[in-house]
Amino acid sequence: MTAEKEPGKPKKFLKRKRLLIVGATLLSMATALIIYFASFDRRLLEQNTYSTTFYDRNGTALRTFFSQDETYSEPCRLSEITPHFTRAIVLIEDKTFYNHKGIVLSSLVRALWQNVKGKRVVSGGSTITMQLAKILYRHKSRTVFNKISEIFSALKFELHLSKSEIIEAYLNRLPFGNMIYGVKQAAYYYFNTAPSRLSLNQAIYLALVPKSPSLYNPLNHTEALRKRWEYILELFKNQNHITIDEYRRARSEGITFHIKDYPFVAPHFIELVKDKFKNKEIPLRVNTTLDTTAQLEIEGIIREHLDRLKPYNVQSAAAIAVDNRSHEVIAFIGAPDYFNEKKSGFVNLAVALRQPGSTLKPFVYGLALETGYNPSSILPDIKFPTKGGFFPSNHDGKQHGPLRLRIALACSYNIPAFYLAMKLKPDEVIRKLKTAGFSTIRNEPGFYGETIALGSGEVRLLDLVTAYSAFANRGIVYKPAFIKGEHIPQWTLFDERVAFLIWDILADPSARFSSFGYDSSMNLPFPAAIKTGTSKGFRDKWAVGVNSLYTVGVWIGNPNGENMKDTTEVGNVPTIVRDIFLALQKDWTLGSVQPPDGIIKLNVCALSGLQASPACPDTVEEYFDTRFQPNQPCTWHLSNHGSTAVIYPELYRKWASQNNNRENMEFRLAEEKRISFPQRRDFFFISNAISRKNQEIRFEIMGFKEGDVVDYYVDGKFFRQSVFPAFPMWPLQRGDHTLTIKMGEQTIDSVSFIVR
Repeated sequence: MTAEKEPGKPKKFLKRKRLLIVGATLLSMATALIIYFASFDRRLLEQNTYSTTFYDRNGTALRTFFSQDETYSEPCRLSEITPHFTRAIVLIEDKTFYNHKGIVLSSLVRALWQNVKGKRVVSGGSTITMQLAKILYRHKSRTVFNKISEIFSALKFELHLSKSEIIEAYLNRLPFGNMIYGVKQAAYYYFNTAPSRLSLNQAIYLALVPKSPSLYNPLNHTEALRKRWEYILELFKNQNHITIDEYRRARSEGITFHIKDYPFVAPHFIELVKDKFKNKEIPLRVNTTLDTTAQLEIEGIIREHLDRLKPYNVQSAAAIAVDNRSHEVIAFIGAPDYFNEKKSGFVNLAVALRQPGSTLKPFVYGLALETGYNPSSILPDIKFPTKGGFFPSNHDGKQHGPLRLRIALACSYNIPAFYLAMKLKPDEVIRKLKTAGFSTIRNEPGFYGETIALGSGEVRLLDLVTAYSAFANRGIVYKPAFIKGEHIPQWTLFDERVAFLIWDILADPSARFSSFGYDSSMNLPFPAAIKTGTSKGFRDKWAVGVNSLYTVGVWIGNPNGENMKDTTEVGNVPTIVRDIFLALQKDWTLGSVQPPDGIIKLNVCALSGLQASPACPDTVEEYFDTRFQPNQPCTWHLSNHGSTAVIYPELYRKWASQNNNRENMEFRLAEEKRISFPQRRDFFFISNAISRKNQEIRFEIMGFKEGDVVDYYVDGKFFRQSVFPAFPMWPLQRGDHTLTIKMGEQTIDSVSFIVR
């Protein structure tokens, strides 16, 4: 009996084994399904790329950039969307959305039958939740696998998300044609309104587009869209989804598109702002400091002036305006026509390196005021004795003799600025310019020599405007903000007394009268300090204006460096600055910079700059820093039996003899015998464009009596003997040199100078 039962045991064992395998498989599948449906990562809903929009200080859009998916898209809360649109999209795409749990089985079966019957994909039977899954998982093709994935995903979404979350995610990802995704950007683009303000008609029109963004593109297929709208509107009425009143109002209103193309304001400014986010994620909304009204008005001013200056070969311009109270950029024009390739409109000329001409002079004079000079210090505006090489000429071609510092700076004469650079040393001037923020200036003083005072370095308009703002900000440089709320670096450039004195000089119409006249475009109906600059060959023309409210800088020229014609007689850059200031500043009672503590006013001689005496025929009131005020009465005027004699220092003998017809004129010998030219550490440059035999300097001395015999030594070697007041000429030779003068065996004076 036992032997007969044994053959049946393997069969029972195999049957049990199969049952165990099936059971285990089913259990595993059930476990997998439980795990699948139980887990949900909400970060999936965050995986969407949106456009970045830059706004001005008042919330006006300046420019919108593509998202990473190269679309225009902006997130929107469900509460920001009108119920008209939400209702329309649900009724058109999935009218049972609020009742199903992710899928509608009858719809899937019907779609399957239609597809089999039509032998092609006729319908998908997808719910809004399934469509959301398709969008999130980026399913491009209609396959069985993708459909199954969408079904399971929809069931899972319904378990973990509310209907509001599902519809919100869906509405933020819907395609609306023309690279627009999401209802917020669609409402803005097609109707120039917010999604919360869409009318019933507008809502229905927009809700129709995602069904087929190409077929119902509002830009190209308005008739097809209108017919579809009429059909849906009728359907909504018949199915009681809208009231009769809503239906009639919609029919009577019709539809009007207000296509709002994306703005393209201040492109060079926006590019600079965008660069601030290098290696960082750019937020969806960037609130800049720009004022669109000011920007567009200044752009108009620039274009108007460029049109006027066309006959003078002026092709382009750049302009920047900074609010000195908030230290924010409110207008920024890098070029007037961004898309003009012939004029390199895409090049941001506001940050291009160009030679600034005389606009660097105030920083040289500020350095002088810090080191003991004052506004009435006398500077020599006389041509030092050179032949060939380089020595500057004034823009009017004249020499003006002894000049008070105020006049020299306000009139922008080159010779006094060159003289100051020699006295202050080029390396100290460069150090001050570096402190001002001109990082593009080279560090080698020998590269520029004293010409650095005349603008031989290259700077950016943005840096120039930033540095000039210090004159109205107590000597403090504020690096202006481009983004609202960003950190504004600051540092001290000048003592506040020095900053005030420079501002006051540049704002003084009387001081600049000799160069610019009283009817100059630099004269505004409110206080403003203005400085101009022109580079060699009229390649660049600049003007910077500053008061307590604004700093405005303008450059004009040609992007390729081509020379302009001289525009002096027709008004150029200062005129543009004037017009910009008039556009910005509405209250003409404002703008002045108040003198700080430590500033006083004294009456001084107009010629000598010393304290006025009864013999001085002309006197002026002058501001002084109490640390460096003149304490000596005027020694240049002497009363003599009812007439006044003018006693010039020996340095001005030649100039005074040639330019002054006064009979009562005398000269005061220097108090000590010395070399008057060259001066210590002077720089001279040999030009390859001039014959070497024509490049010489004349050695000059002071304090000697007529007939004195003087021996000249160069680098310790005897050069020439001369009888005063005759002076020898010396041919320039590259190198570091020392000039020594002797009378007999006695060494009188020695100076070093440089030739490059």
